[in-house]
Amino acid sequence: MKKVLIDFIPAPIGDLISAVPYLDKFREEKEYEVYVSIANQELPALFKEAYPLLKFLKKTDEIDYEEKIVLDYNFEKKENKSMQSIFAEELGFVDSPYIRPNISIPVTERKIKSKYISMGIHSTLQYKYWNHPLGKRVQPESPNWNELCGLIRKTGYTPVVLEKNETFGISPFWNGVPKKSNKKIGQPLLETLGYIYHSEFYIGLSSGMAWAAHALGKPVVMISNFTEDWNEFDLSTEDYKRITNKSVCHGCFNNCTDSDYLKSKGGGEWYSCPRHKDTERQFECHTSITPEMVFDEIKDWIK
Repeated sequence: MKKVLIDFIPAPIGDLISAVPYLDKFREEKEYEVYVSIANQELPALFKEAYPLLKFLKKTDEIDYEEKIVLDYNFEKKENKSMQSIFAEELGFVDSPYIRPNISIPVTERKIKSKYISMGIHSTLQYKYWNHPLGKRVQPESPNWNELCGLIRKTGYTPVVLEKNETFGISPFWNGVPKKSNKKIGQPLLETLGYIYHSEFYIGLSSGMAWAAHALGKPVVMISNFTEDWNEFDLSTEDYKRITNKSVCHGCFNNCTDSDYLKSKGGGEWYSCPRHKDTERQFECHTSITPEMVFDEIKDWIK
């Protein structure tokens, strides 16, 4: 059996979770022995049950192989391809259907006895956040999330925020955790996933934890207006709600063709807004989404 090494470049959790169904499909269809070299060594345990024939390695591991494939997220293709399909195409699967990824974790005791909704609020650049119309000066209070948590608490559910950091961002402005939430900060990955597993559903951004919740089989509410609808999960998935406002600027991650934006892999400096930086319209994709809009979308999931 031919031994193939796939050097998976991206470090984010969501990238690997989205790609792994096609890594396994590649192994199966080619009948290869596939080794996947990844940076994050917390992740292989998540795939052990669903993809037992994929072999994960550390970047520093050395093996003998007959072919090496370097797999990276191609930012120049993101204008018309979903996240998963970009990886699939690099493996030779063209016009590939969406395959829902699977992860598994040890089933642990439920730590919160009441019904609760898990949440993730932080991201890697400011335009990905659920920004408030009043801008930087209120972000430490996380007012949108705080109002949503208040609405949720009135239903008898507990909003539980799962984050690595209490605050995150770039000095002097920081994004804080809502006061009306039950905060679980700095938990190990498996413990965080355990909280998600026992929750009724997950609310978050276009992020690795949203992918993890989806792969755990949990319903996901995603607040993401900076990506196009088709960028993440299959829109026909019944346990997936996507909160957008297409009456304002949206989808810049998939549509912006500015060369510097593409070269910086969708980033640049922390407070960049690809189309409306330093104008009144900066971050309007998410400032236009209100807590009431999100709550109206999730009401039918609150039983």
